[in-house]
Amino acid sequence: MTAPLPSPDFSWDPVANPPVAGLRPYRDATFRLEPEQVGAKFVVHNYGHGGGGITLSWGCALEVADLVKQHGFAAGQGVAVLGAGVMGLTVATCLRELGLAVALYAKAFHPFTTSNVAGGQWAPSMVNQNDQTRFNRILRRAYQTHQAKGPVFGVSPKINYTLVHAGNFASCPPDVIPPPQVFAHLPFAHLTHSGFGYKTLLVEPPIFLRKMHDDLVAAGVPMITRTFSGLNEVTSLTESIVVNCTGLGSKQICGDNLMHSVRGQLVKLPPQPQLNWLFAGRHGYVFPRQDCVVVGGTEEMDVTDPTPNLAMCETMLANMKSVFAGGIGMMAAAAPPDWLMKSK
Repeated sequence: MTAPLPSPDFSWDPVANPPVAGLRPYRDATFRLEPEQVGAKFVVHNYGHGGGGITLSWGCALEVADLVKQHGFAAGQGVAVLGAGVMGLTVATCLRELGLAVALYAKAFHPFTTSNVAGGQWAPSMVNQNDQTRFNRILRRAYQTHQAKGPVFGVSPKINYTLVHAGNFASCPPDVIPPPQVFAHLPFAHLTHSGFGYKTLLVEPPIFLRKMHDDLVAAGVPMITRTFSGLNEVTSLTESIVVNCTGLGSKQICGDNLMHSVRGQLVKLPPQPQLNWLFAGRHGYVFPRQDCVVVGGTEEMDVTDPTPNLAMCETMLANMKSVFAGGIGMMAAAAPPDWLMKSK
């Protein structure tokens, strides 16, 4: 009989390891990935990816590169990338590889971006889209590129165990995320509820974002601290091509009222190298990484304060501890809290 998978140690000292929170750039209807002419500038917008930024990053960056190629450019032509989160970094990387002279403009750089406050599982979570053909293409290119980058970029294959079918994985083409393995009993000591195992990737943000940032710095890409209050301000830039990857900043820059902030909070437990799996679902999630074990599970729509709520984090952690002890957590409640994560 196969030994059960090790369960997490949920011991947490919030003083030594305080919780963190980030504001996801969620957009109604669909994320925005399209060109626009602004005066003499050719602008490509690439924002609004909700909780799927790291997941979609390479795929969207390659779509941006295709739009720039279709527009046409000269070798060494200047391009300004606005925003230095995961979308900005991957776009800058892809455009530099085309031979463009890239400059990054942002209000914050690694490790102080929203992307740095992410769990890291490859899953198109909390992202809207309205073009399935394009979305499938983005997902395929994103997954294949992450996979090819491998451990140097913090990427490793994992199985994500869930209690119920995962809608985010179901939205992926089966050649990207195959149908899950079905378990009559999940392979943990106490979490023996029936469930599923999805083959996916873990993309560890501290490694992935640092690698891209450092590679761009080594390549001489200027990183300029600047904020923009309106799209008209890009006309003052010297670069003739601009890619807007400002995420939540686009609500003001573009006057985009489809944009919403969704706060997600994380508890970071000490590293536990014996854990080599992922767990996610409507109960929350546990992502063991090299730097820590991430426990998450909040979706707070239109909350604009990135300050963590300690009581909420303690409740979230207790919920996940209960699940791994054999319970089924807060989803069993008649009215689970409205901040409980719906999908991951």
